[in-house]
Amino acid sequence: MKNLKSLQLRVFAAMILIVVLALVFTGVVSSYQYREQSADYHRNRLERKEEQVLKSLENVVSGTYLKLSDENMSRIFNEAVGQISEIQGVDFTLYSIEGDLIKSSRRDVPKKLFRPLLERVMDNERFVVEEVNEGRSVLSSFFFLKTENVPLAIVHLPYFEDNTFNDYELKEFLERIGIVYALILAVALVVGYFIARYITNPMKEVAHHLAETGLGYTEKIELKTRSTELDSLIEAYNRMIDELYDSAQKLARSERDKAWKEMARQVAHEIKNPLTPMQLQVQQFEMSFDPKAKDAKSQLKEFSKAMLQQIATLNRIATAFSDFAQMPELKRDQINGVSVVQGAVQVFTESFIHFESGESEILLYVDGSQLTQIVNNLVKNAIEACKEAENPEVIIRVQRDEQKFVLSVIDNGVGMSDEVQHRIFEPRFTTKTSGMGLGLAIVRASVEQNQGTIDCQSVLGEGTQFTISFEALS
Repeated sequence: MKNLKSLQLRVFAAMILIVVLALVFTGVVSSYQYREQSADYHRNRLERKEEQVLKSLENVVSGTYLKLSDENMSRIFNEAVGQISEIQGVDFTLYSIEGDLIKSSRRDVPKKLFRPLLERVMDNERFVVEEVNEGRSVLSSFFFLKTENVPLAIVHLPYFEDNTFNDYELKEFLERIGIVYALILAVALVVGYFIARYITNPMKEVAHHLAETGLGYTEKIELKTRSTELDSLIEAYNRMIDELYDSAQKLARSERDKAWKEMARQVAHEIKNPLTPMQLQVQQFEMSFDPKAKDAKSQLKEFSKAMLQQIATLNRIATAFSDFAQMPELKRDQINGVSVVQGAVQVFTESFIHFESGESEILLYVDGSQLTQIVNNLVKNAIEACKEAENPEVIIRVQRDEQKFVLSVIDNGVGMSDEVQHRIFEPRFTTKTSGMGLGLAIVRASVEQNQGTIDCQSVLGEGTQFTISFEALS
């Protein structure tokens, strides 16, 4: 079940990761796209400004009456540069072909172009340099003013990029995208939750059946929630259950035959014990009995009493072996282990018996009647073990240990040695003067039938603790 919950968490994590990666990818692509669009916009705007300035300058050249020479350039463009700059809304500078300043709409411009820059301008029809001035990007464009396709002057047009509006638009766009993706994430989590339930609910049912599968549990899977993805697995599991059932039947027959042979040997051995004195008493009674004697009636009564005692012994032997040989059919179901144990303990009236539990409900999947019988047997043994104790005490404790239902029966009785502890679950082993030694064997068989475990810890002269655990459902 933990693995299925982990699967659900992984589905949610995958949904979140996909949405976050999509958001990051969209943000990166959008930022790149905005930068490219902004760069294209500024390049195109610079080219338009160049065309407008160049056309205005060409108009000045075509309208002048002065000779187009280096000496007259300053006079030709003296007033025109300022007027064009004001009309076009840009500053620009005119340099001669040799790189000397002719006229500029700006102050503080170099009087002469640097030689490397001039050489690069002369090698290109149009040359653009990108610079950063006071944190702002500046595109410096150099191009020729020509007349009859002959270079007349070099025009330097600086263009200051203003990305304030584009940055604002990008920020607004990313905020809207973030809201959209937040909604997508919420929808994805809801969808992921239902998808995870659709996937894991059938798997929980399958996992439950697989966990319970054993020789004593051969129930096929009939899913309440259909899942075509699991159909092949379920069919394979149901086939395995059929095969397991057949194998269990064969094994049961084999074990039953073997057990009955051993049982017959043990029963014969136990019955011989009372039969021998019965035979001797009958023979002795036959030889000594005189129906005409005065005490004939009392002799007959004593003989009958002795026979009835031996018959009672035989009957007790037969009942004990019958209980051991005929374990009730397993009927496992979901029960509240706390209430079942508490109900079993209430049958005992001894004042030194105490029930303890920190839980009001621990669900488990066992046979409730067998759990009751287990408690009865262990408590009876504990009461007998405490007969000689000065202050007898028997504690029946129920608790949860992680995913386990734990039942403990503790007494402060005579305890057991290590040698006895190793043999207490063997059939016919007993330290009592009466009894067949089958009680704890039946307890262990019941616990194992219900897929539980049983353990015994005892100290001679101090007491004994039996601990039984089953898998808890919740």
